[in-house]
Amino acid sequence: MEHLFPIIGEGMWTLNLTSAAMTLIAMLVVLIMARLAVVNMSIRNPRGLQNLFEWLADFITGLAKDTIGGKRAMTYVPLAMTLITYLFISNQMGLIFNVNVEMEHGMVGISQEALAEHGGHAVVAFFASPTANMSVALAMSIGIVTMTHIIGLRNPRSYFKHYVEPYPALLPLHLIDEVSKFVTLGLRLFGNIFAGEVLVGIILGIPMAGGWFPTGGIPLVVWLAYSLFVGTIQSFVFTVLTLVYIGQKVPHDEHH
Repeated sequence: MEHLFPIIGEGMWTLNLTSAAMTLIAMLVVLIMARLAVVNMSIRNPRGLQNLFEWLADFITGLAKDTIGGKRAMTYVPLAMTLITYLFISNQMGLIFNVNVEMEHGMVGISQEALAEHGGHAVVAFFASPTANMSVALAMSIGIVTMTHIIGLRNPRSYFKHYVEPYPALLPLHLIDEVSKFVTLGLRLFGNIFAGEVLVGIILGIPMAGGWFPTGGIPLVVWLAYSLFVGTIQSFVFTVLTLVYIGQKVPHDEHH
């Protein structure tokens, strides 16, 4: 049965209400976690979320120093902290709140005409990871890569010199590499998260196998654990690549 998402608007102005709502929820969860981590902050006896965020801050600081280096590395630690925390939460939301409802009547975002096109009924997904939506993942990718170019253009000489190093003949390859970043950074994230949620849906959608033997239990638990791992790795990879791309645009003399 066809899966639909509630949407409003048309063409390039189409808004997926599920992705928009889950994005806001993920942002709210990150804000609440950050607030709880510092509300009873203690230097002598740190515990709970404070310990977690302090460990994460140390971890991200080490990554920033390794990839960007120099005195400017600390400038991008807050960005990286926000990215890895938000992405970790976002990547898991479709696993935690994987709620699909079979509908035969229209509602906000799901028109009766849309249901008619799918035989009069469809499964509507009200919860999904924001990063399982290609538009969301690509928007993040384009925003991050554009930001790295803006950072690089603060030092025009070093920025443009990068494209002809170590040999001017490599200019076309450098240009291809830069253009591909706008797409590959987001598609990598989207593909892994989307695939995980699709498999969860398939496992949940198979009621029986081999007669009356239910299949949801062990296979579902195993796949959920694997998807949790993949979501964690993808939040790390996206954050590391962001720092690497920034490091490539920072003047070389600032890496020391």
